[in-house]
Amino acid sequence: MDGDLRAHLVHYFEEHHKLVEAAALQLLLTDHQPLVVSRELVERAPGGTPFVTREMVEALLASRRRARAAGPAPPRSGELERTAPRHAAPFELLVQGFSGPPVATQPIAAYQVLFRSRFQGLARLLRGRPQLPNLRPIQELHVSEGQASVIAMVREVRETPQRHHLILTLDDETGAIEVLVPKDSPGSRLQFLPDEVVGLHLQFSKEPHRLPRVAAVERPDVPVSRPLGRAPTPRRAIFLSDLHLGSRSFLSESWAGLVEFLQGKGPFAELAASIDHVVIAGDLVDGIGVYPRQERDLAISDVVEQYAELGRRLHELPERLTVVAVPGNHDAVCPAEPQPPLSSALVKDLPPNVRVLGNPSTFALDGVVIEAYHGRSFDDLIPALPGASYARPTEVMRRMLQMRHLAPIYGDRTPLAPLPRDGMVIDPAPDILVTGHAHTYGVDRYRDVLLLNASTWQAETEYQRMRNISPVPARAAVVDLSNLGLVTLDFTGGAPRIEPVGA
Repeated sequence: MDGDLRAHLVHYFEEHHKLVEAAALQLLLTDHQPLVVSRELVERAPGGTPFVTREMVEALLASRRRARAAGPAPPRSGELERTAPRHAAPFELLVQGFSGPPVATQPIAAYQVLFRSRFQGLARLLRGRPQLPNLRPIQELHVSEGQASVIAMVREVRETPQRHHLILTLDDETGAIEVLVPKDSPGSRLQFLPDEVVGLHLQFSKEPHRLPRVAAVERPDVPVSRPLGRAPTPRRAIFLSDLHLGSRSFLSESWAGLVEFLQGKGPFAELAASIDHVVIAGDLVDGIGVYPRQERDLAISDVVEQYAELGRRLHELPERLTVVAVPGNHDAVCPAEPQPPLSSALVKDLPPNVRVLGNPSTFALDGVVIEAYHGRSFDDLIPALPGASYARPTEVMRRMLQMRHLAPIYGDRTPLAPLPRDGMVIDPAPDILVTGHAHTYGVDRYRDVLLLNASTWQAETEYQRMRNISPVPARAAVVDLSNLGLVTLDFTGGAPRIEPVGA
């Protein structure tokens, strides 16, 4: 197990372009939260230093001991983690997206803190790549050098009217620049999105009025090769989403079939017995006033009673299961993302085996790292990406992983909270990314990451018909955590039907 943990820590530092000394690594391995300490080391490392030394680890551990000695304090949001990358515990929280109130009182200053956090977090993943030689801040770019690289945030994307080249307006912490992405060049093949962070290799013209040309594009992305989290035995998790308790369209018969299956009744008792975890990716209840005239679609018109009904439904599941849930845009929390966990008043009726986290959250189940995000940013990303649709949500999820960000676009349908840390950055890279929101079912894989869009337990509503959304309800993904093999359970007729998924 020590060797597995050592490999994960070394890879984590390598991904952030840091070299960890052997003595520093050995000291980290003695701590009970090595990944938390490693994250803090990366975040606090002096600018430009490529090394993590034993002295840096000793200083950080000493400051943590002083903080503990000063008195009990709540941990920073989500910073509880597994002590080993494999089977350290059935459930361990790694990081929650929600990080507390803004540190600035003025809105503009608060959003500056948020975007600086995003830029710095993603820039760490890009620095040191051989595809970005002669890396400079924008302010230090010189035409006379002929070529250089920058890491920047995309402020604006526009197209030239005649030849349809792209012009990007880029920002970093030192300034702004416009660059040209030629039509049909390799860099133009993937749509640039506002507010994503990219690395660009630039070529300068000798003519001063010409814009620098983009010769190559690097995105943070998931590493092609990395240590993978896997359970030591073939234990399983079942993934659900969008229960919408309180809706007239809640599929009670399908839910009853799911409950009976998990209780070991029927022909698939052996499969059910191997399931230890349930993950629910948001929209636990239908909420109140989420869309126009929603009251006509409600069977329960009191949101507190909706959560009481959620408690009754989850009490039907076997007590041995660990249930992990995040809220969604229909739940009674702040609508801006990242969303905090549900309040204690709303979760008081839930069974003790249920953990309700913030949205998004990263946690480990038997050593498998899972990023759970409801997926409201689909509403922004689908119109922005050519050919994207709610019927193919995993294509959008693949793009999220390439950007290493769940909701980059600011100022559109998905409100972003100006928190001190951008909790929508995907770090560390997960083994499973699960979303909901689209009310469909999708499975795919990208660079050893299993992508799941986890269906819904609500039939089509009039509002969905008006928006041309055709749900694929009552599906559940059962994932073997030892190898990420998957089968689909279809509960549309009540009793489960198993369909192997070739993903």
